Amino acid sequence: MALEFPWWLRLAHAFNLLFMLLLIRSGIGIVGAHPRFYWNDDAIPGTEWLRTGDEPRSTDIEKERIGEDSNEEQPTAAETGAEPEEVADGGVSTEITENSSTEDGSRGRTSRRQAKKKDGIWTAEDEADPYSSWLALPGEDNLGLSRHWHFWGAAGWLLTGVLYVAVLIGTGQWDRFVPTSWSIFPRALDAFVAYAQLQIPETTGYNALQQLAYFSVLFILSPLMIVTGFFQAPAMRAHFPNWFSHIRQRARSIHFLGMIAFVVFIVVHVSLVVAHGFGEQMAKILLGSAEASQPLALALTAVWIGGVVAILVIGDRASLKRPMKTKKLLEVGLDSLIKSVFHHHTDIVNEETEQQTPSEFARVNGKPPRNNKYRQHAAENFENWTLTVDGFVENELELSLEDLQNLPRQSQTTRHDCIQGWTYVAQWGGVPVKEIIARCNPAEEAEWVVFHTLDEKWESPDVEGYYPTFDTQMCSCEQTL
Repeated sequence: MALEFPWWLRLAHAFNLLFMLLLIRSGIGIVGAHPRFYWNDDAIPGTEWLRTGDEPRSTDIEKERIGEDSNEEQPTAAETGAEPEEVADGGVSTEITENSSTEDGSRGRTSRRQAKKKDGIWTAEDEADPYSSWLALPGEDNLGLSRHWHFWGAAGWLLTGVLYVAVLIGTGQWDRFVPTSWSIFPRALDAFVAYAQLQIPETTGYNALQQLAYFSVLFILSPLMIVTGFFQAPAMRAHFPNWFSHIRQRARSIHFLGMIAFVVFIVVHVSLVVAHGFGEQMAKILLGSAEASQPLALALTAVWIGGVVAILVIGDRASLKRPMKTKKLLEVGLDSLIKSVFHHHTDIVNEETEQQTPSEFARVNGKPPRNNKYRQHAAENFENWTLTVDGFVENELELSLEDLQNLPRQSQTTRHDCIQGWTYVAQWGGVPVKEIIARCNPAEEAEWVVFHTLDEKWESPDVEGYYPTFDTQMCSCEQTL
């Protein structure tokens, strides 16, 4: 009996291709930020089971040089005509090359890593190895946008999958994928042998090997990708530390292997569609019957594939030419969705009860600011630096470094989850933000705390000042330092 291809199955197939390509290409962009994979959350350089990209760099740091003025402009290899040289002390750094301004006013840039003799501070950014926009979405060192595209792709893919499985069960067609007899395994072996001999197994529906493959992808691989994706969220570890405090790197590794499995499945799947007769198979997929017009099916295939490619190209170009506008557009609905899924808890669990052991290696995340104001404070050992607290507060504060050191202090052992993908456990110490909040007495309408820093965003040299924001409820928590 021939298989039916109802409209809902065909529609799900069409949308699934788009969302899968969004997920895979944006996933490659995310991997490029830290193309190294570990089985433990210490993520010590050299212990990765897989590393892609360029040659490994030394992570040795000359600590006595960190306080030096290492930000003076140095001639690049391109300017001097010299070849980039390898520096044994980890002196390979990221040089940002500004291109022409993008259409929305932000600066285009490329990232190339060259040796600078004077600036020898190794940072985690030196491990990044961004992929081309031909492969990644959007590529070219745009981790934030890759994550936005990935979340949207995941939302669309998950919605499509849930509706597909629901209709599959509701219409009683689940048995087209779910094996009902152990005899499927020897029959699958026979089908494999036939394919290996470049023969097409004779069957009226899916052969046993196809059925096993579709069942594995639909009911094993897909749930595994969903679960490992959720397990990487810092919110899961924050709310359930006894379950998720030591498995993020394992989840990340399995998630990556799952992506490879999906790519292999897609390649094999498309190859078998061609082998079984491309025109006939596309007539089934798009028109619902092998008896339908094959020329029409091929024309619709061209429109379908062309439409998906067009969406991907538009996404690439918009992300690279107008990154801020694209980011804001992708955030529509995304922020509230992520908040509803991950941020509905306000309890902070004390992770020290787990007796976590600090990692042997902690990555240096970033370099000292390059502005004159910071350099002046550093030269004065920050004696004249002050923390100003103003805005919607009853008592404005001006706290010196000594004032902060005299406030109550606490320490805690917590795992740091970097957006790049690496982790490590460390003991953190400082003044609880709630101590400062108690002294400034914020107004009831104050909802956010904005930290204006001396740092600048290295990605956009023309943007002065970096500031993170946190809601007042989070800042009032016990472990917010």
